[in-house]
Amino acid sequence: MDIDTAKKKVSERLEAFIKSGQLEELRNAASLIDSIEPTVEKPQAVRSAKLALWLALFEIIDAAKDPKFDPEDVPAARVTVPPGTSMKPDCPVVTPECIADPAARKKYDESVEANAVKTDRYRTQKELRQLDSELTLRADAYIKKTYGRSPESLKEMTAGIDTNLRNSRRAIHFLGLVAPLKP
Repeated sequence: MDIDTAKKKVSERLEAFIKSGQLEELRNAASLIDSIEPTVEKPQAVRSAKLALWLALFEIIDAAKDPKFDPEDVPAARVTVPPGTSMKPDCPVVTPECIADPAARKKYDESVEANAVKTDRYRTQKELRQLDSELTLRADAYIKKTYGRSPESLKEMTAGIDTNLRNSRRAIHFLGLVAPLKP
């Protein structure tokens, strides 16, 4: 696949992720990026374009991460009826259907809905972070294999970051992969 077609397809997958939030779109984009091979005619251009696509992918991932996400704040496995809630007289067990007070039932239903939203958000954020780690390893492998630790590589990486990436922690990480080692 030529680089222009690859750029278009990766862009489509990233846009699909932005619209749907489906992590599979990010996986598909990464697979497309992985499949790009340098050409004999333009190896430098393809190398730079592939790097730019990796960086654009991580920019999208970073934007999707909720900075307030706390992996320790696990949602409830199920929402129970609060103790002391009055039940209908003909109900021998405590179940949501047996809540006597309509306002208390409404409050319970709202708690169930809020927990479902929290569960979805938790799952998405946790999976996004796992995918980020996985894709970072793949991008690192590409960068280490393709770029040397040289001033030229550092210059190319800096240019790619300046154009495609805002996350300073990630930028430092990628720059560290190509920065010349000090003697």
